[in-house]
Amino acid sequence: MSMSKMSKRCAGAMAAALLGVSPGASASLIQNGELAIGAQGFGNAPRLLTIQGQGNNTFESGAIGISGGAIVALTPGISDALVFSGNGVTNAGGNTVNPLNDTLKFGIPTLGSLNWTSGANVNLLFNATEPGGDGLTITDVTLKFYNGNSVITAIDGNFSYASTLTGNGSAGFLISVDAAQQTFLNTTVFNQAGFSNFRIALESTITGVAGGPESFSAVAVSPVPEPEIYAMMGLGLGLLGWVGRRRKLQAA
Repeated sequence: MSMSKMSKRCAGAMAAALLGVSPGASASLIQNGELAIGAQGFGNAPRLLTIQGQGNNTFESGAIGISGGAIVALTPGISDALVFSGNGVTNAGGNTVNPLNDTLKFGIPTLGSLNWTSGANVNLLFNATEPGGDGLTITDVTLKFYNGNSVITAIDGNFSYASTLTGNGSAGFLISVDAAQQTFLNTTVFNQAGFSNFRIALESTITGVAGGPESFSAVAVSPVPEPEIYAMMGLGLGLLGWVGRRRKLQAA
């Protein structure tokens, strides 16, 4: 089975039915249900982006990029004009939590480290920390692909949640890429030489918040075993079967 097919099967099995979720009409990043996954609390799982509003603000906006191979905060984020099929929002930034060098709150992983080999593998996990599981609106979430310090392409999306009750630590909301944008990413990113060394960085604006912080992480794909591994597994099962039959004969 190919990595792409395995990823689609896993995503389909893990994503629950949509409850209180309104996807953006023209979004390329789309809400794809809930994903139950443990050990996602702060201090356990690395994030791509963590943002939190200040004071009585009902919005949060944060953006990170790559400069000199390191994470930098951006104010504003990438222009919507540079986002493929953009949704009209340029993120203001400014609400990234400190410190920026905290690898559990910010990250710029390579595609190779995530085992992303096609657009079908691209999945994000969104976690909210809102009082009582209150709803909110992701006005924009933009995923950028970097070759070195340069953005080679970016896609975005927007959607609303009537409730964020899944909370932070036990589950999250799965965000995937629609079919048209998978094709686009396969051409602009995954068909390029050395794509496994490309990095990703995230930015987002969230409205209707009353708490926080909110965060996004990347969903890594489990590597597919090599053919030699399958052969060894088959040999081992065959040997166990032979031993079992021999013992039965000896007992008889």
